Amino acid sequence: MKRFTQLMRAPGIYLRMLCASCVFFLLCWYHYGSIALALYYSVLCIILMQVGYVGGVLFLIWREAGARKGP
Repeated sequence: MKRFTQLMRAPGIYLRMLCASCVFFLLCWYHYGSIALALYYSVLCIILMQVGYVGGVLFLIWREAGARKGP
């Protein structure tokens, strides 16, 4: 759990998301041969990663609140 918390820190996670979306853009551009389609899929990828990030943060908050309540 500690590793997950460290991976979710704000500056690093946004840099990793940016790198992943750039690689995804290049792969889509190579595969489809269209910049517009690659850009569309990359924006969709960024949105999905943001949803996952918010879900991860909410999970961490939920887990921390449960730990503070105690048994």
